[in-house]
Amino acid sequence: MKRVIGKKTSMSPSVHFIQVEKEKTQDDLFKHLERIFSAASSIDALKIFYTAKDGIESSTQTIKKLNLTQKRYYTNLKRLIDAGLVEKVDGKYVHTTFGKISYKLLEAFKNAVDKKDKLDLIDRLLKTKNLSVEETEEIMKALLKDVSLIPGGQITDILGPVRIVETWEKVVQEVIEYINKAEEEILFASRYYDTRIMEACLIAAQRHVETYYLVDKELKVSSVAQIFLRSLFTNHDDVLNDFFNFLKSSLFKIKYASLPYSFLVIDKEYSMVEVSKPLGKTFSLAFTFHNKRLSERLSESFKELWERGVEINLLNQNRQE
Repeated sequence: MKRVIGKKTSMSPSVHFIQVEKEKTQDDLFKHLERIFSAASSIDALKIFYTAKDGIESSTQTIKKLNLTQKRYYTNLKRLIDAGLVEKVDGKYVHTTFGKISYKLLEAFKNAVDKKDKLDLIDRLLKTKNLSVEETEEIMKALLKDVSLIPGGQITDILGPVRIVETWEKVVQEVIEYINKAEEEILFASRYYDTRIMEACLIAAQRHVETYYLVDKELKVSSVAQIFLRSLFTNHDDVLNDFFNFLKSSLFKIKYASLPYSFLVIDKEYSMVEVSKPLGKTFSLAFTFHNKRLSERLSESFKELWERGVEINLLNQNRQE
């Protein structure tokens, strides 16, 4: 029997075609965004969209309330519906789920526009190099006191000051500053020796701050132990017994592991991340920042490294030396 391509014959099986939805490209998403922004690009459309938050039961009354002509009202309403922001349910025009999310984002954007002068001032503040991290944060808090610009949070949650630190000496100063104000937990992973940071961690642990210290496995464990002991016992013979009891406690823990870079997390809020040079993996620069979300992610990375790490017993190492 002659078969005709594309047509079903008595001998050809029934075939059900499944339409596969293609993954949207970035251009497709941009086109959709363009349609949304275009739908809400006029004052008339914004007025209708805001009114739809509580539901529009009578278009006639809404036209009078918003002082619009029928043409302006229905033209903009149709655009909002076509953009997926508004729909008609039980005789009322209301926000779609997407429209409800867009409304919250629009409110945040409106608040940001209203506070633009303060945000511009913060931009200039973040570029200032003469202020410490703590001073910058205090000024930001004063400027944005009781100002909620982001749905579900404060602007400082995402705009925490970020600093570029170009020398290791400056990193040490910044890190010690963070450690000194730690209240609950210190997570520090280091590829370098520095007695000042080590001593700051020990002092923080004595303030009952849980301190977890990761040392790069390429450093000699015995040398690390010597540095810790020497830094604490220099001119402090009277605290010898207290120190040994302290090392046996759960407040200070130290391990060594393979570290890709140095980083610090304080109270899951303040952080420092080293950027090393591609060749040689030596220090290049570091970033310090106040950002809860990023700090929580770094905390997760630290915990993974900690689980793979090998415990260092400072007391035994000291005896071996």
